[in-house]
Amino acid sequence: MFESPQGHLITTHMTAPNSTSSTGPSREETILEWFQRNGRTITISAVVLVVAAGAYWYYNRSVELKNQAAERALNTALQSVTAGNQALAVSDLRKVADQYDDTQSGIEAGLLLAQLDYNAGKVDSGLVVLKKLLESKAANMDATSIYSLLGDGQMQAGKAADAAASYQKAAGVANSDDEKAYQQSKAARAFLTAGDTASAAKLWQSLANDPKAQGVSAEARVRLGEIEAKPAVAKAN
Repeated sequence: MFESPQGHLITTHMTAPNSTSSTGPSREETILEWFQRNGRTITISAVVLVVAAGAYWYYNRSVELKNQAAERALNTALQSVTAGNQALAVSDLRKVADQYDDTQSGIEAGLLLAQLDYNAGKVDSGLVVLKKLLESKAANMDATSIYSLLGDGQMQAGKAADAAASYQKAAGVANSDDEKAYQQSKAARAFLTAGDTASAAKLWQSLANDPKAQGVSAEARVRLGEIEAKPAVAKAN
């Protein structure tokens, strides 16, 4: 309130700035009016959520159906294996391994296929199958078995040093202490076969002292004794 030049008192009313928030209705604005003003944004957000939920459900359902199909195909291949039909078993297993390589059934099919190749003397073919499995997104499902079987094939092919490396990788991804120790013992034997006595002795010593490797600790002590005895025998001769 202030006095005009003529002496009259004039009352003024200060109006507060519009404080309407874009994120919610103001006191003067009803909820209905706010929804009307932001209706388009709300609708777009709702559509995006629905589409995302639908895509997620569709993906999960597709994965589920693929796993079921892979399991049925593997069961069919196993029937061929059980029946002793080698040619058909190899053919069926190869189809499962190739078509469903990103599923658990595909990995199992590949492992069986590699083993059949080994048994038939086709070691190189089996190694190719296993190396292809390692490229699969599902390889981590059974990585220990893949690396271990790879090492077995390399041993059979006379590549002991490569086998030792594969067994060590198998140990590195093992899911239990017993499995880890077992794979390390295979690596130690492979090193010894390859003529790398130092690496073999180091592994055996580690296993002999590891309380979690009781399953192979007795063998480790025996192998260490054999390694230590060899230089003495060589000197005596």
